[in-house]
Order: sequence, then C-alpha cells, then structure tokens
Amino acid sequence: MEKGIRLMESKSNQDITKIEFVVKPQERTPKHYHKEFSESFLILSGKLEVGCNGKVYNLNVGDSITINALDVHYFHNITKENCVLIVTVSPGNKNFERAILFSKNLSFDGLCTNSGTPKKFKDLALFVKLNNSYSTGLLSLAQPVLNLVADWNIRNGYLEKMLKKYQIE
Repeated sequence: MEKGIRLMESKSNQDITKIEFVVKPQERTPKHYHKEFSESFLILSGKLEVGCNGKVYNLNVGDSITINALDVHYFHNITKENCVLIVTVSPGNKNFERAILFSKNLSFDGLCTNSGTPKKFKDLALFVKLNNSYSTGLLSLAQPVLNLVADWNIRNGYLEKMLKKYQIE
C-alpha cells in the first residue's frame, strides 16, 4: 500500500467494492449516511472507534462491523497508531471507489487536515458528492452548497483533471 490505500475489488468487475486503507491517528469522518449501499469494516491492524445509530463500538484487530444503508455512522481513529482496515461496499459503487482513492491521494500529498478533511473546499465538495454521503445535523445545511460546488467542478473539468493526476479510473 504505497499511498496507504489499495483497491482490492472494483465495481468495474465485481458486485462489491473492497478497499484496504490506512486511517491515520485522529482521522475521522463526521456523522453521515449512505442511501445506495452498506459498508463493512474489517480491522487488520490498530484500533478504530465506529459510531452507528447512537452506539459506539471500539474495534480491534479481527473485529468487523456492517453499517447498513441509511444507518447514521462515523469512524474515528482515537489512538496514536495507524489503523489499517478493509471496507467492503455492497453493492459496489464506482463513485465511492473514486472518492476514497481521491481523498487518500490528497492526504498523501499533504492536502488534507490531520483529521483527513480535504483542505480545499472544492476537493471536500467532490469527495462528499462522489462518496454518496449525506450529512446529519448542522452539516446537512452545507450539503446543497457542497453539491453545487461539486457539480460546477465536474462540469468544468476539475474532477477529470484530478482523476487523471492520481490515475484513478
């Protein structure tokens, strides 16, 4: 995993998406949900806190959890060590693959905060749009703006430029 990410199985040739990646210390996602797919996390090394529907799970090596479509969830590496996990998305989702590969490449290039959030608003907008994430709470108010910014950057070729830069199909 040269850049902390490896696409293991793609929607292009499978019914699922399977990606191995590193969650750095203090990296986190805000509470969100997906309408189109479920996610399963399998911890290969390290530890990961996962919240789902108001419950908090502390996952260790070998532990797994499945987050169903529409389940409100987040993850957070609360340790000082990297966590390596495999996320499986079912049914597979090509845009989810692109979102994760895009964000991890941005992080590798130093273009994300310590918590894993893209530093540029247009990159954040593209990540959220591609990821098929829907925010909850106050963050949900930003969703329409993020979608507008992402759509504008897609129409104007920015997404294509970034996919080419990071050699993402």
